[in-house]
Amino acid sequence: MSLEEHIYDFEVFKALIELEIRRIQRYGKNSSFSIAFLYAPELASKIKQNKKGFEEIDVAFIIKDNIRSVDVISPVEEDFVFLFFPETERESAQKVIDRLKKVLGEKNIIEGIASYPEDGKDKQALFTKLVETMNERLIPVINIE
Repeated sequence: MSLEEHIYDFEVFKALIELEIRRIQRYGKNSSFSIAFLYAPELASKIKQNKKGFEEIDVAFIIKDNIRSVDVISPVEEDFVFLFFPETERESAQKVIDRLKKVLGEKNIIEGIASYPEDGKDKQALFTKLVETMNERLIPVINIE
């Protein structure tokens, strides 16, 4: 399995969320999933070494090495990523985020989570919740369309 697997640009990320909602609705499953953001402003300036000893600067590759193969990453900048956790409730997503914060070794990591269906039953509602969280925790200039 390649390290790049399940790392997508933001447009693909949004489409995957929409497809997951349609799949859940189509099959009438009692299912949940979570999306999250992770912002590590000081990490981009540090050089990390992966398990093979190669230097890495890209936060997305460090994160990918420490999550499930079915989880999806969408890097927006070198220090800001979105995450999609299929079949994962908020509490479990928070455990993953907490583990990632330990792996990344940064104290100034800012994160937020929105979960289906409790935070929204469509893509727009979920991203609105996530943007509200971002705007509470970051400088309120983020706008997702």
